[in-house]
Amino acid sequence: MFRIITLIFFLFIDLYSNCYAQEANFYGARNEALARATVALCDSWAMFYNPSGLVFRQTEVLASYQSKYTSLGINEGSFGFAFPIKNTALGIGASYFGDNLLNKSKIIGAIAHKIGKTTLGVKTTYDQLKVNEIGSKGILYFDLGGQIIISEQVTLGMIINNLNQAKFDTLSLSSPHTFLHVGVNYHPHEKLTLLIQLEKDISNPAVIRLALEYMVSKNVVIRTGILPSPVSAFTGIGFNWQKFKLDIAGSYQQSLGWSGGVSIGIPIITKDED
Repeated sequence: MFRIITLIFFLFIDLYSNCYAQEANFYGARNEALARATVALCDSWAMFYNPSGLVFRQTEVLASYQSKYTSLGINEGSFGFAFPIKNTALGIGASYFGDNLLNKSKIIGAIAHKIGKTTLGVKTTYDQLKVNEIGSKGILYFDLGGQIIISEQVTLGMIINNLNQAKFDTLSLSSPHTFLHVGVNYHPHEKLTLLIQLEKDISNPAVIRLALEYMVSKNVVIRTGILPSPVSAFTGIGFNWQKFKLDIAGSYQQSLGWSGGVSIGIPIITKDED
């Protein structure tokens, strides 16, 4: 019971200090290394954080693992499968956070449809919270996202999380927040990507995220990002081959310490590719 109380206490700290991140979820090392300022990026992992960013030209299998705040011994993992059908992209996935005493697991389904330079996406999430010796509770909620290509250098992205404001009955602290995320993806150079993202919920001040990605070579990419409040720093590296992607990320949160994670992607080029 003491361990349960301790884990609930740390979960409270985590959710409070990271309330603008909505939850402690690791959706690919690229997303993590870029301080999760990725609402305007196109990536197969976008099925988890903005479905309108799903890739339309390839099928991809995804998997990730993170040791969250290494001193606490909390684990996170996720996997997914993304695939296109003409001007529509689909994604299904699942994620896990915690241990055998306290954990959260999710199953998601995402769809995106492209019309000209605009893409709209919807995600459905079944979110289950389980506390050993107390029980479990599941809720269903929906996210709505969009991306607009302004020019070859600029893309705007946005998403509203938990549109139906679903909540756990007893452990409302762990309920998903209703957030608005708005971001800009700017390419001043073919090797450089700059990201800025603003996040706001109903009752808290807005928070900003900043990140950059630089292509060192055809197969190597480096990344970094910051979250000013709570003070957090992110970094990572990516290795891209034709049939395999490997991404590594590390982060430091001022109150809770270090986290490290890795993700892989196995792309399968489809007939829909131009």
